[in-house]
Amino acid sequence: MVLRPSLLLLVTSLWLLAQQRPPVKKPAAPPKPAVVSPQDATGTQYPIESLRVEGAKQIASQKILAVSGLKIGLLANKDVFDTARQRLVDTGAFESVGYEFKPSTAGTGYDAVLQVSELIEYYPYHFEDLPANKEILDAAIEKENFIFGGRIPVTAPVLARYTQALEKALENKVTVIGKLGRVEETGEVAVIFRPQQSRPNIAQVQFNGNSVVPEDLLINTFAQAAIGVPYTDSEVRRRLDSSVRKLYEARGRIGVSFPKIVVTRAEKVEGVVVTVTVNEGEPFNLSALTVKGVDQTEASKLVKLANLSKGDVANFDDVKAAVDRIHQHFLGEGYLKVSEKLTREVDDENHAVGLVLTVDPGPQYRFGKLRIEGLDILNEPPIRKMWGDREGKPYQDGFADAFLRTIKEQDLFENLAKTRAETKIDDHTLVVDVTLYFTAGKPPEDPSKSKQEPPV
Repeated sequence: MVLRPSLLLLVTSLWLLAQQRPPVKKPAAPPKPAVVSPQDATGTQYPIESLRVEGAKQIASQKILAVSGLKIGLLANKDVFDTARQRLVDTGAFESVGYEFKPSTAGTGYDAVLQVSELIEYYPYHFEDLPANKEILDAAIEKENFIFGGRIPVTAPVLARYTQALEKALENKVTVIGKLGRVEETGEVAVIFRPQQSRPNIAQVQFNGNSVVPEDLLINTFAQAAIGVPYTDSEVRRRLDSSVRKLYEARGRIGVSFPKIVVTRAEKVEGVVVTVTVNEGEPFNLSALTVKGVDQTEASKLVKLANLSKGDVANFDDVKAAVDRIHQHFLGEGYLKVSEKLTREVDDENHAVGLVLTVDPGPQYRFGKLRIEGLDILNEPPIRKMWGDREGKPYQDGFADAFLRTIKEQDLFENLAKTRAETKIDDHTLVVDVTLYFTAGKPPEDPSKSKQEPPV
């Protein structure tokens, strides 16, 4: 079929018209913020729209961000991020610090990430021998707004910043050093900040404020514990508690305290003089002894065994002796793992102290087999008879040694030199086997053979 000339002309005209129509424009995308690079000379800044920290485990992300100076809404470019990174590097807290920033999804700012790699070991810190109380020293550290909390790494930059802060708080009168060591009071490993100079030794001790305990007795007791020891306040107090406090507790003064310790340089010898002020407190009396951990019948027996009377002065030498008697009682009944815990219930208003003794007897052990070494078939049976039928009965701690002492005291054997007892404890069967060893000495010389003929 052939198109008419007029129709062909119309189609051709329409085609030519379509070719001449301008194309439809697409809507333009919003401009993206430029990623600032070292080659970007303009240093264009855009706001930070999101910000996070990667790699932080021991240091809080909030502290890292605070030290960096970065925050949401801050106009930033590469120079700003470089400065933030350097601030974090200068803390000495990290092995490495990096960052990443890129256009946000909306294209109106930056999504930013701080990337940190923390040091491995962090330690608590402790002040020792510094001439200021802990509150002042803690405040000096807090004032510097360091990135760390209560634990710090042992690096030169960190130690330098902390020692400088402490020296500033001490008005630069003391040179402070920081080293890893053990805290005397607790044994904890920590960074210890202390004066650079070595500690002086205690050369002399003296007391004031005492009346109940004579000063000579105080000085002699404490001198044995402290003379020649390097001085620290904590060490002096520890030795006061282990020596002088016992003197007062034997007199019922359980509230004794040592409110003031003064240190001065000794005049005639090298070292320091330690003067202790004593607050002796009021005498306390015993109110009651309560025994826990056993049934009521056994508890009553133990209270009688303790022999501590209500209303007596709370003499803790007597209390210790009472606890020792109770301990030996259980050992004698086969309770080889017995333990005791004594707690005090102090009534300051009435100057009375109650005692609570909690006993954990543990398992009961029994006698097992008896072996005898060093005796012949004639002498062994009498010893077994003296020992008696003990197998299966509650084991008595120390019985075997006492048994051998009795044999020696009764002089049952001629020429008996040494004896000893050996025990074998089976914690699974709760049985104690005993071996007795007898060793003969040299027989005495025959007097007739030792006689010498008189010279002619």
